[in-house]
Amino acid sequence: MTISGSIIEIIPESLKPLLRILLKYLLMLKRNPIKEYKLKQIQEKLLRENYLPTASKLIVFLTPGSDRVNGGILSISSIYKETRKLKRIHGAEVIMCTIPGDPPLLRYTKFNNQNYIYLFSQVLSYFQKLERIIIHIPEYSVPNFLRSISNKDRLLLNKIADLLFNIMLQNIKLLPDKESIDVLKNWGKTTCTTAHEQYSTNEMRKNLGIPLHKLSTYVSPEQYDKKSYNEKENLMIVSPDVHPKKRYILDFIHKQLPQLMIQVIQNLSYEEYKEIISRAKWALTFGEGLDGYFVETIFSGGVSFSVYNPCFFTEDFRSLRTVYDNYVVLIRKICSDMMELDQDVAYTNYQNKQYNLCCKYYSHKKYVNNLESFYKGEYTYKSAVETLPILSHPC
Repeated sequence: MTISGSIIEIIPESLKPLLRILLKYLLMLKRNPIKEYKLKQIQEKLLRENYLPTASKLIVFLTPGSDRVNGGILSISSIYKETRKLKRIHGAEVIMCTIPGDPPLLRYTKFNNQNYIYLFSQVLSYFQKLERIIIHIPEYSVPNFLRSISNKDRLLLNKIADLLFNIMLQNIKLLPDKESIDVLKNWGKTTCTTAHEQYSTNEMRKNLGIPLHKLSTYVSPEQYDKKSYNEKENLMIVSPDVHPKKRYILDFIHKQLPQLMIQVIQNLSYEEYKEIISRAKWALTFGEGLDGYFVETIFSGGVSFSVYNPCFFTEDFRSLRTVYDNYVVLIRKICSDMMELDQDVAYTNYQNKQYNLCCKYYSHKKYVNNLESFYKGEYTYKSAVETLPILSHPC
């Protein structure tokens, strides 16, 4: 069995927010002023080469200032890329900036891209004649954005006649508090785009008090190397997420299925990750449930296992035998399910069932059409139907 470990796995979930703050503080201590000054000079040169300062419309994507790869960064980069292709609709320049307060970064190097990243304050100072600006903000960073934005940048935003903030809601558990959303609403028009069908509802729009638009994600079947059962290796990939039962479950699977190779995904480029999931017969996620490890493995011809999470899965995923009600059921059934499915016909039939269900929700054409609708102002839920009750979300 090959399992790469990490100290993060032993940290309780309740302590992770504190850990993020500590890591951010440590990163601040390690920042090199001379290096950052040189980076800023490069960014200013790239701004002059690629953008006219006289632009009247601008779309900004705020993105994390750490050179890593995860679903959130890939999603932001994809929306940015597709938005640049839609200039015929929005008529704006499109740019990526690090979230105010994050370390500066020129570009991501852990996946193939040509996206240069700038400083938010640098961009606001460069474009002197803006009449309209859309600022896409990752959901988790809204409070930090409000705390970290400088008074100068706030004044520059005040001068722009048409100001729109869009909260990119990719993980419902990271939804910003109502007070932060209300502050954005006081600064300018505010909307929310969603990644999952499960919380793309009118009830969610009423709870947020802002227009809500279903966007979906960059994931779609044609982007993956789908291999058949006979082309697969006896390999299970495992998400890097922290879970209290993770070590026990992986040890249990290894004891029951000693010939199975198990690899926790970490320290890989995105392209390396996609190559591994194309070879893997199985995937087990300890994360959101309906996440990239689950869906991307299925689109690569694999069979995925997870625990049903009502925050992300729609009800129809309960029909899948490898989406379990809880971790007790997973421990009881996962090895026997793998043994029963580990032959060509059974594997292929079940894999097709998972594949077809995921195709119901993940389509590149729909994703681009949804993005077009957003820039046209044609939101999925533009105004609430007041006769509907406000329902509590399962999360």
